Amino acid sequence: MCYNNKQSESEKFEIAVSDRSSTLLLVDGHSLAFRAYFAFAKSRDGGLRTSTGIPTSVCFGFLQSLLDVIATEKPEYVAIAFDRPEPTFRHQADPNYKAHRPEAPEDFIVDTINLQQLLAALNFAIVTAPGYEADDVLATLAREATEENIRTRILSGDKDLFQLVDSDKDVAILYLSGAYGQRRTGKPTAYDPDKVREKLGVTPEQVVDFKALCGDKSDNIPGVTGIGEKTAAKLLNEYATLQGIYDNIDNIKGANRRKLEEGKEEAWRSRSLVQIVSDAPVDVNIEDFKLQGFDETLVTPLLEKLEFKDYIKKLPKLQEQLSGGAPIATPVEATPEIADDGDSWFFSAEDTQQAQQQQAKTQIRPQIIDTIAKLSTLVD
Repeated sequence: MCYNNKQSESEKFEIAVSDRSSTLLLVDGHSLAFRAYFAFAKSRDGGLRTSTGIPTSVCFGFLQSLLDVIATEKPEYVAIAFDRPEPTFRHQADPNYKAHRPEAPEDFIVDTINLQQLLAALNFAIVTAPGYEADDVLATLAREATEENIRTRILSGDKDLFQLVDSDKDVAILYLSGAYGQRRTGKPTAYDPDKVREKLGVTPEQVVDFKALCGDKSDNIPGVTGIGEKTAAKLLNEYATLQGIYDNIDNIKGANRRKLEEGKEEAWRSRSLVQIVSDAPVDVNIEDFKLQGFDETLVTPLLEKLEFKDYIKKLPKLQEQLSGGAPIATPVEATPEIADDGDSWFFSAEDTQQAQQQQAKTQIRPQIIDTIAKLSTLVD
């Protein structure tokens, strides 16, 4: 395997872009929903709610972020993948897979149900597959898009999906990171193969073996005990693959050799759990994802229930955007910042003020500290 091609992966990626005329935006539904939920939960006690107490952090944050990305990427097709509640083939292979994760908060579940109803009313395609995770659905749809000569952009905060990045197939990840939130650029970071290598130290093709070695605490995947990300990247840069590492185990000295020998079974088991499959049973056609607008009589009652008054006023612009027209204007009223732990979705001050003012029950009134006198009063 050669990593020093004269033509960089980014250059190949740009060439691939010109070969495909249409774009499919795939959204990792739970990834974006959780980021919206926890971002607002940190900025406000209990998150966003309507005057009647309906939780809206997920609905507001998800919709605002999705529309921002659609305005930037201008896709002709959009599909949103969600995980299902029943166990997947990974849980059947390993009962410990994600076993440490707590139950989702009740208000998150309620909010997500409302979100899916709103997305369906807006005519967004929601795709799931029994026994498979959203990642597998996304990979399957990306493969089908490639076969139809359509470029793919995947919106997610999950680094596991870096294994799908491919310059030849024109598949990139729009990654939601804490750094994105701190920069406030208005869009997530696009990851091509060079960007993945810069982030992890390995190529997209090596991501599976990388995770097999260093594991993934968020999914309860052990990897090889004592092998961290830097060591995993170094080993893969030298031996290319997990198989290559174990084929050359006699050439590896010291503690790393011992760790690899002791953790060989865990490494291969971890690899099988990390590997995303691209043959999930999804009975859909890419044309089902085409943006075609929506029935306003179905959308308006849901927006009223959620007290999204600004969206109700802007339904004509929203209709235009989701019919392949001009992007909708972003709400422009002020909000407090959202606390960031390095891995949460960020919303601008203008965005969150719009949501905050909808929450009549809490009666929060922001005050702008813009003079020395006001600052002194605040300190006192």
